[in-house]
Amino acid sequence: MGLASTLSAAGTLPRRVAGAAGALVAGLLGAPAWLRGEWSAIRRAVLLSLKLPLGVQQLRRQRTSALLALAGVTASIVVIFAQLGIENAIYESAVRVHRGVKGDLVVAPAGFQSLQLFSYVPNDVADLVATHAGVRASKPLHFGNMSIVNPETGAGRLILYYGLDIEQPALDVPGLKENLHRLRVPRTLLFDRLSRPVYGDLPERVRRRGEFMVLGPRDHYGLFRQMFVVGTYDIGPNILNDGSLIMSDATAYELSLTNLERPAFLAIDVAADKDPAAVAGELRRLFGGRAEVFSKAEFVARERAYWAYTTPIGYVTNLGFFLGVAIGMVFIYYAKYQIIRSYLPEYAILKCFGYDRWFFLSVVIQIGVCLILPSLAAATVIAFGIYAAAESATHLGLSLGFRELTLALVAAIVMTLASSVFALRRMNRVDPVMLFD
Repeated sequence: MGLASTLSAAGTLPRRVAGAAGALVAGLLGAPAWLRGEWSAIRRAVLLSLKLPLGVQQLRRQRTSALLALAGVTASIVVIFAQLGIENAIYESAVRVHRGVKGDLVVAPAGFQSLQLFSYVPNDVADLVATHAGVRASKPLHFGNMSIVNPETGAGRLILYYGLDIEQPALDVPGLKENLHRLRVPRTLLFDRLSRPVYGDLPERVRRRGEFMVLGPRDHYGLFRQMFVVGTYDIGPNILNDGSLIMSDATAYELSLTNLERPAFLAIDVAADKDPAAVAGELRRLFGGRAEVFSKAEFVARERAYWAYTTPIGYVTNLGFFLGVAIGMVFIYYAKYQIIRSYLPEYAILKCFGYDRWFFLSVVIQIGVCLILPSLAAATVIAFGIYAAAESATHLGLSLGFRELTLALVAAIVMTLASSVFALRRMNRVDPVMLFD
């Protein structure tokens, strides 16, 4: 009774101020009468709940429920961070090569979805590109798998290779430009120093010696071919491959890895006096469906779309995200339900004093905010540690950035509002008659 009386007396001034301000704003906006009344009630409830933090006080008294809810919400936000980080790392690692394409346009095989499907541009399409008046340079990239032997263990391991035209490279990635001239020598390679350590300490050996021999794919006699690592560059692995090599297309041909007339894609430099979009349209008409033409951004988007919608990865990560939101919402609702159940007579008294549904909604939202803010802070700290450990093991580029923080905050807001709506339904069933039971 004392708490309810205090609330009633203290709420008089805020109600008057909020009511006057709400009526003024609604009048200025020309809102209908019913909307002006609702706006006034919302303003009054928010100001009153801020002046008298009833939800905070009740949460302090329900410490067991509060601690359980904090732990559950923190765990659910950590799950959300993990799903967001894994999803972004998979997508971004898959398009590292695409972002490194050196050209205005990209010509890819018909129906292109992903480089990982190992399709090739037809030879006649490459000829059409090379002879087009709007094309200043056509730069092929050859792409595939080969095996190399770990010099420490002697075990063979598959690795990606990229074959470039040394005079007109189709890629521009960190470390390539300063080492490109070394690839003029036959059977020389550059090794991706961001590769996972399954290939041995190749980057360290390059740093110490400048050049050393590795054993590659077998020849037709069954003997390992000798190759020489002469430098490093930076791309990084993806979800399917542990690392990569760059070599000249001539070396790739010598090792019987590729047909020089079947590149994985062509990077195109458009002539200075031509519009890339117009050249792309002309090439599409010439190809007649035998190949596709992309801008660099479209090329990246097509690869991302493959991983997001064609593979199960997008579905699984999205499901994990929504499960995290649902779990967090359940824990917040649990804390609110325990508080409402413990204070049913007090809420009934407040109803007798004229407190409406907007005030009660403000109280349950206040409880949710008190649970979400510390949980979000704790989950962010935990996620930093998880991301660091996962990045050390996978080298996929896991990082906790603005995107992850923003989406986690949005998820936290959704948890709070959704659980508040369900809790308000329980509170609306409070009847002042129960005081006389």
